[in-house]
Amino acid sequence: MKKNPLWFNVISIITIVITIASLITGAPFLRIFTMLGLAFIMASLGSFELKKNRTMSFMFFCVSALQVFVLIDWIYVLVEK
Repeated sequence: MKKNPLWFNVISIITIVITIASLITGAPFLRIFTMLGLAFIMASLGSFELKKNRTMSFMFFCVSALQVFVLIDWIYVLVEK
């Protein structure tokens, strides 16, 4: 079993709670926090894997970058309305 730092576990739990609240309420600001939290988790996983498995690390970083891009695009569309 992997041993992740405490801050990573806390942020993961907070992101999961925000995601569940976002699904229940449908609030747009909770979706923004969910996307930011997921991007942060993926970037953190990429930095954890950087020395062990570079291919997996770059995949995590790419998913994180894609999530940030989608978030920026979603905010842009939201502001344009």
